[in-house]
Amino acid sequence: MGPAMIMRLLEECAYFLDVGLRYVMGFMFPEKPGPNDYVWSKYDPLFQPIVRLENGKLSGDGTLWRRRRKDGRWEYRQDPETLEEWSCRQW
Repeated sequence: MGPAMIMRLLEECAYFLDVGLRYVMGFMFPEKPGPNDYVWSKYDPLFQPIVRLENGKLSGDGTLWRRRRKDGRWEYRQDPETLEEWSCRQW
């Protein structure tokens, strides 16, 4: 198991922990959506989550954007990874 695989496993564990805590906290303390939630905004969490994008694919590398839909769920889209982002990730 290489370092990339270990990092991927750590990211997935952190994602599941984050989702679980958000679900519990959201159930206990419901959040009222603000007016800015309905416009696309950059989503930059500590660990890059794997989410389903608006075109049905899973997210990969690149800038992740999100907005709240009218039904209260989040909608995601992603810009392609730039050459600069790719080269920073290599080192």
